[in-house]
Parts: sequence; C-alpha cells; structure tokens
Amino acid sequence: MGVVFLVRHGQARAHAYGAAARSRSEGGLTELGRRQAELAGRALAGRVDAITAAVSGDLARQEETLEHVLTAAAHEGTPISDPHWNEYDMDAILGGGGLATGPAGRELQSSVDAALQNWITPAEETATSAIETYEQYRQRCARALEAVRDLAGRGQTVVAVSSSGTITQIVAQLWGLSESSWITLSRTMINASISKLIVGSTGVSVVSVNEHSHLDAVDETGARPLMTFR
Repeated sequence: MGVVFLVRHGQARAHAYGAAARSRSEGGLTELGRRQAELAGRALAGRVDAITAAVSGDLARQEETLEHVLTAAAHEGTPISDPHWNEYDMDAILGGGGLATGPAGRELQSSVDAALQNWITPAEETATSAIETYEQYRQRCARALEAVRDLAGRGQTVVAVSSSGTITQIVAQLWGLSESSWITLSRTMINASISKLIVGSTGVSVVSVNEHSHLDAVDETGARPLMTFR
C-alpha cells in the first residue's frame, strides 16, 4: 500500500490569484504562509519515515509551499513541478479585471461561488474557449491523481502540494460528489491542511480531508492565527 498526502499551499499574497500567480515576489507566500508550510512539513515528518516523491503545481504559492514542507521534513529529494496540479484560473472565471486579487471576504466568496456554478454549467451563449472549461479541469485533476498514483507504490509516500479547488476536486471525484458539493467542500479547505489518500490494489481511497491540528493553536487572545482560508 502506498500513501499520498495532499497539502494545500500556505497563505498567499493577494496577487497569487491573478496574473502574477507564477511570480515569487508577487504571487508567493506571506510570512504566515511560510510558517504554515513549515508546520505542515513537521507534521508529516512525525507521521512517516521518509517521503519518496514530492510534487506540486507550477504556481509560485504551490512550489514555495512544497519547498518549505520538504525542508521542515528533512527531505532531500528533488521535487517535481507538474502544472496538472495547478488551481483553476480564478481571475478568468470571475471575468478578468483582477477581481480575484481583491480583499478576501464574504462578498468575494459569494462571487467566486456564483462564478464557479456558471463555469460548471455555462449558458451556451456565454461559453468561451478562452479559458479552461470545467470538463477540461476535471480531466486535468484526474491526470494529476493518476501521475501520483503511479509514484505511490507499495511502501511509498508521496507529498503533493496544490490548491483547495484541485485537492477537493480529486476528493470529490473519488467520493462521487456532485459539482455543488465540490464547491462547498473547497471553501472549507484551510491553508497548509493535509488530506490523506491510500493507494492499494483496488484503487485510491480517501482516508482523511483537511487535517489541520498542526495549525489549531490558540493565542493569548483566544484567536487561532495560524488558521486561514486564503
């Protein structure tokens, strides 16, 4: 049996969700995001003897998270950059114009949810080939899972860093969830949380989703500053 740990990226700068998604200076992690990634790496180090393969999408927030995870876990292997693990293009789905880089909050989340619903079931007259279609995205996520499944042979442990949409899309496919349920699940994903899959002779199974005990620390004010959603 092999194991795949899916890690969501740490907190990212606002520009990470727009045209600067591949820029380390604009689309990489915040200081808190780097701390979250390190804690995820330490959590993994306490659970496995070794990481045998590591992969992420090629977005700055994903690659940087994986680097911090592997450093904290004392893994010396070379990570793989695979764009199949990238998130959907939130800015394009919102209609462009940099809306995705605006302040996080309920208003933005409501706009994203509505845009995702339209993306999933587009009206024929508004459908466009200028952006990745939802079906293309689904297939891309399935290919990402297939690639790590091949790496997760018996006794192997793979770490894959991605984003909430892609991680939960893979979980939704494995669980047979509806598209609306996928949207609901994706908005609950905490930065640097860990989800676990096992790979066996009969296929891939989900063991846990959105684990975040390594981030669930209360400060002197009673807040949980390590738990963020964007």
